[in-house]
Amino acid sequence: MVTTRSRSKNNRATDKDRSKERYAYRPRSTFEESDALVGCKTIDHYLQYDCLLTREELQRLDEHVYSAVDTSWLDELCMKKFWEAVVLYYPLWVAPNLLTLIGLIVNLTTVLVLSFYCPTATETAPSWTYFLAAAGLFAYQTLDATDGKQARRIGASSPLGELFDHGCDSASQVFVTLNVCYALQLGTVRCGVFIACLISVSLFYTAHWSTYCTGQLRFARFDVTEAQWSIISMLLCTAVFGPGIWSIGVFGYSLKHLLLAAVALGTIYQALGYLAVIFTEGVGKNGSTVAGTSVLFPICPLLAVIVPYCMIYSKSASSVYDDLIVIFVLQFGAVAAKATNRLIVAHMSRSELSLWDWIYMGPIALMINQYYDIKIDEPRLLKYTTVYVYLSLLVYCLFITRQICDHMGIYCFKVTTPQRAANK
Repeated sequence: MVTTRSRSKNNRATDKDRSKERYAYRPRSTFEESDALVGCKTIDHYLQYDCLLTREELQRLDEHVYSAVDTSWLDELCMKKFWEAVVLYYPLWVAPNLLTLIGLIVNLTTVLVLSFYCPTATETAPSWTYFLAAAGLFAYQTLDATDGKQARRIGASSPLGELFDHGCDSASQVFVTLNVCYALQLGTVRCGVFIACLISVSLFYTAHWSTYCTGQLRFARFDVTEAQWSIISMLLCTAVFGPGIWSIGVFGYSLKHLLLAAVALGTIYQALGYLAVIFTEGVGKNGSTVAGTSVLFPICPLLAVIVPYCMIYSKSASSVYDDLIVIFVLQFGAVAAKATNRLIVAHMSRSELSLWDWIYMGPIALMINQYYDIKIDEPRLLKYTTVYVYLSLLVYCLFITRQICDHMGIYCFKVTTPQRAANK
């Protein structure tokens, strides 16, 4: 087992009084003027509510100490040694966040290539596309695992790096899951693609929900690294033998359904572990979160993401969401990613979560169109709302990143120290 903290023990509060003060409930203070505002009353109101942090939240985020417990089997067996060797080849001028971003772009690109050949997850793509997806996922895993090592190597560790890393991971959840859907041709299974993506993003959110309660990110024996290597192996098998290999019968069931059953059982086991931590190990007063709020409230944003899309998918009288399943789950993944990012920011800044988010206007528009029989073309509305939710996610990420960089006097994608920080 490896326990990681980015600062020494002398900088951590160890007595109970300081711990209670650290995790005490603090209502959100009144928002003050910010350089991030653009001068338009309507836009500034949107930014203040949706994208910007208060001065107190920025200060607490600056004080954040990264803490993680890693018991991953593959990490300890060989992957950490591999990543420590790889990071030595990076130039010292390469910013850690740049590595994270490159990994996200590579992962997205390879998934979009597969999406072009498998728009409904029922088609058979050329073999090279599965090889490409496997290589893309391996590159993403390597870059994602070495960005923190690069930060420590060049002395550029910061809370922004942790937030940027986990934020990109939240956006990548649906991309990685789509690889599984294409390899197994889950479009042939009723609701298969949507359920797979729902399980993936929900489990990732729950992992950070437990972190919001304990202040510590925990990796199990079978966790992210093992899951990614399982998907890489699945993609390589599909490239060599074709997707038909997963339809082979075993004990009267197709291999595809047996794999899905195993994933379902593993998900239940992992989720129960997270829930046990959430209900019993809150570090705040009376077992509350790091913000001193109820450990139950984070389920509200999760339900606000899941329930509308379940209603939209099940209510449709046509096959539009099956025909455009990739666009549908990409939209779902963007809304879930923003909810997860908000949870991560709340954990790092020890602040309370808000329930409403303007990104919900995307699924709300789809629901209104369905339930009130408004004659707006569903495929067109789905595409428009998908563009909207990704713009909402992008704006949120850009403004949060800019605020943190300005507050800490750092750059996001450059190692060079800004003049503001140099003058301090």
